[in-house]
Amino acid sequence: MRDAVIREYEPNEIVCRQAGRADRILLLRKGAVRSVVIPEKEAEGADDARLRRGRDVNLHLEKSLILAADGALMGKYTESIIAVEPATLVEVPVDARAIISMIAEDGEFGLSLARSLARKLVGANRGLGGIQREAGRYSRELQGLTTDFYNLVHRIQEDAEGEDDVLRALSVAKRSWSYHMGESGGAEVTKQTTNLMTRVTDSGALAGSQQRLKKGNLLCRRGDPGKSVYILISGRLSVRIGNELYGIVRPGETVGEISVLLGDEEPRRIADIQAEEPSVVGVVPGDAFPLLCKAQPKLLINICKLLALRSANTQQLAAESEGALKSVLAKFGGEKCSFMEDCEALKDQLDLLMEEFDFPLQLEHETLTRLAERWSLKVEELRRRVAPAMARA
Repeated sequence: MRDAVIREYEPNEIVCRQAGRADRILLLRKGAVRSVVIPEKEAEGADDARLRRGRDVNLHLEKSLILAADGALMGKYTESIIAVEPATLVEVPVDARAIISMIAEDGEFGLSLARSLARKLVGANRGLGGIQREAGRYSRELQGLTTDFYNLVHRIQEDAEGEDDVLRALSVAKRSWSYHMGESGGAEVTKQTTNLMTRVTDSGALAGSQQRLKKGNLLCRRGDPGKSVYILISGRLSVRIGNELYGIVRPGETVGEISVLLGDEEPRRIADIQAEEPSVVGVVPGDAFPLLCKAQPKLLINICKLLALRSANTQQLAAESEGALKSVLAKFGGEKCSFMEDCEALKDQLDLLMEEFDFPLQLEHETLTRLAERWSLKVEELRRRVAPAMARA
């Protein structure tokens, strides 16, 4: 930290601005600062007064706490940080590449950062009301479908083994809105984690065990002890609370890492987790998880990236307040959204490949049909949910 500088801030002075280029991380040395967010669509042109009126998401008092690291990982600040009282901060110049190198070179720093991001995510979730939680479920489901589109494109590419005709057919899909949304929403990171965990498992270096599940098998029940981390290596898991589907776990995603990172003494599973298809899960005991992260710094980097992304998305839901549902609809159902068209365009390309070259792509074709159907149903459901509020407006 030879380039670090120490700066003093007066009460109400803005330390960093939401949506600004993230070029430093901060360590609180003295005093107190608060994190505030405003809707993303307002952030770039917002003046100081608007930023100060943003929704409070955290009051920071803990000394040596790492702040703004999620912004450094994502390239721009996800919140504004404002001094509450006279505050002293250590400012360390970094960019995304530098902070990734810091995590890779120093496992303890990486774990400390992951814990900080986990605390931030937990705090952001606590601040959500009923409307925002509902909006979060819609956002996860629709974002998940773009992840499925991204993963399908890559699965076809990998199966093609360099076949030029297939690669040309996929080039349009890789420039599509759906592919970009999947990639920016974390699909690229989880794909890297899947490849990494496959290599770790094959080499026998997994600090734990593998659990193979048939379709319908339960991985865990609500209330079970939660002292291990699950990493999905292949397949698909559903997360259910009672009869309600809370979310889908896709390859490369983890379950239980937050409780382990935060050192909960008696963590319990908050949901039933069930295999939606034949699945392979890495089960890492809680005390072995930090060791695995240190031994596999790429895994730790990816966990930090996903925690940063999740906390940023959750804070945005809080910032939107009662308009959270409309914000999700604008993101996934607006004029720029072309998921249905992207699925049809890729199906047309697969039709040509099957007709001209007899490639076996019928399963992928059917998968695209199901993705489009699920997207249409979910967006229409969201439109019906938002319609009364839009009528009142």
